[in-house]
Amino acid sequence: MAVRWMLVALVGLGALVPTAAAADTAGTAGTPPGPPPPADYDLANGHFYTQTNGRPGEVTPGYSVTDEAGIPLWSEFQRWGGLRTLGFPVSRRFQLGPYVAQAFQKGILQWDPSQSKAVLANVMDLLHDAGKDGALESAQHIPPPLGQARLELLDFPNHGFQQTYSGADDPLALYGLPTSAITDEGASYTIRLQRTAMQLWKSDQPWAKAGSVTVVNAGDLAKEDGLVPPNAAKPEAGRIALGETSHRPWSGWWWPSLDGGSGPHLFDSDGPLAKYDAYVRSLGRPDPGTRAWELQHFQFSDPSLSWAGKCNGLAVAELVEPEPTQARTLNGISFTVADQKGLLADYHFADPAGFLVGKADTGGVTAADFHRAMLNYLGTLRQGLVMNAFAGTQQVQSFAVYKFQATYMPDPAAPATKTHVRMTLWAADFHVDPDFVGLKNWPDEHLKTYSYFIYGDRTNPTGGDWEGDSVAGPYAHPENLWYPDENPATRNQFGQLSSSTLDYKIIQQIVAP
Repeated sequence: MAVRWMLVALVGLGALVPTAAAADTAGTAGTPPGPPPPADYDLANGHFYTQTNGRPGEVTPGYSVTDEAGIPLWSEFQRWGGLRTLGFPVSRRFQLGPYVAQAFQKGILQWDPSQSKAVLANVMDLLHDAGKDGALESAQHIPPPLGQARLELLDFPNHGFQQTYSGADDPLALYGLPTSAITDEGASYTIRLQRTAMQLWKSDQPWAKAGSVTVVNAGDLAKEDGLVPPNAAKPEAGRIALGETSHRPWSGWWWPSLDGGSGPHLFDSDGPLAKYDAYVRSLGRPDPGTRAWELQHFQFSDPSLSWAGKCNGLAVAELVEPEPTQARTLNGISFTVADQKGLLADYHFADPAGFLVGKADTGGVTAADFHRAMLNYLGTLRQGLVMNAFAGTQQVQSFAVYKFQATYMPDPAAPATKTHVRMTLWAADFHVDPDFVGLKNWPDEHLKTYSYFIYGDRTNPTGGDWEGDSVAGPYAHPENLWYPDENPATRNQFGQLSSSTLDYKIIQQIVAP
């Protein structure tokens, strides 16, 4: 779509940004709730888990495991085997003696700068030093340590302890040395080690078969017995925001206006407008002449135009109209799926913006406005947005945005006031076959992710800016975001963008199932 005619329609109503309060009100007036956040999700430099937040059914708060501040606990967590070895995180980062540490269900990782790697803390030894042996014995049936740690303590007629211990890639690093004799604790035989404890079960349990060995959740024990500070044990606020439209859009052809351009045109002799004119005549009405009007006003041969078409009208149609999915024949005139989508795209090409943020002459939409628009429109109102994307020339391309996922990373230097955001968008692509049915994501299955930072409240930021590969270049960040004014009286209000004889009621006859 060429900028020069489309912006006339967009700028007429100005920028109307709904406040969070207005969006909340609109969102509660019968709008179904959006999708729930996932139980865990990727961050820019780590991962966020909600499974151990202590609030069953609530998947917002949790614990992040990251590589932030130059301490790569996320990378080290994965090196240690991740969830399989250490379980889910049960704390934020905290100071454990001279080390930055984080607790997981099975143990505590602590960053050792002298080795440039994370090692497992001797949790059971630390609990002994904290005077917790009595509590461990009475509540968890874990025996107190002996005076000297040694491997011989694993000797037992049942070889389960030895097999579990030696089955680890590096048992000394993972478990430490045994520190107690094997004791009979009733339901199990138990042995204490420097970093955990093991239990060999005498009979079937809900969590283990008779004769099997389980490793206790030493990190959970450390948290319960006070090794993890209360502030670190408290779950973090969620680092994700989600939004999705209640109406799922579809993909269609973009209908170029450049004469001789690849693919079909609205003004072709056997195209949508020619068939529309023929259908109107078949009803006994005068020839509306929509094809002739289109040829006169929107057939371009200017070699300086690298891009011109009806993609913004298509994007509106994708957001507000049901998808035509089958060819239809009316009064002997055959309308393909492409024809039907083309008529809808041409009609909505004349829709002005009822909401608009961002201008080309100011560098496009600001990061803060972009963020607010996504949260308000897709997140609360559950309405899509048309995104005009800089394509690297004077032209822009328009896409129907229908879903977003934003992840947050507090800035290490100013975590209370500055937040880095990665916003992934799902948008309908128009690079499809003209008769395509369904939805294809733009630009491909990897979607499109924007990077920026914001100041202040995450839901209503006071400012911010683009960063990384979203600063400059083709498709770096959008020119603007907008939603159409669907009042028919406002069509063509700021310039004639489609034929005045293109009748919506007749289009509905053509596309109706």
